[in-house]
Amino acid sequence: MNKNYFKTLKYVIFMMFLGITLTGTECEKLLTNSGDISGSWTLVKMEGNLQDVCLGETATFTNGTATLQCPGMSAISKSYTYTNGVLTYNTSGISYNVSFKTVNGVDKMMLRANGSVDRTLTYDKN
Repeated sequence: MNKNYFKTLKYVIFMMFLGITLTGTECEKLLTNSGDISGSWTLVKMEGNLQDVCLGETATFTNGTATLQCPGMSAISKSYTYTNGVLTYNTSGISYNVSFKTVNGVDKMMLRANGSVDRTLTYDKN
């Protein structure tokens, strides 16, 4: 075997380890559900038990207060906490696991309910 073969083999092995390291980092980012809910979001998709939400709802999260407004309706305010990827509305006690992703340049926030309410809500960042 010639020297070029071993140099190429070393390079390939190095690139494989580098790729595994970077892939592991990206997976970790996906699993942490890290992101910021603050700002204004528009509800674009609803699944499950949907009794008190409407498509097109605008949700604005600021300093522990969520302002929710369906198109053509009056806005309501709810206090919330957001800790370790879980959004909890304090009055109702309904909690959501929060995750984030970007699709075609649009930041999205997915809320998956915990407990008695079975629903998934998808919001686009305004």
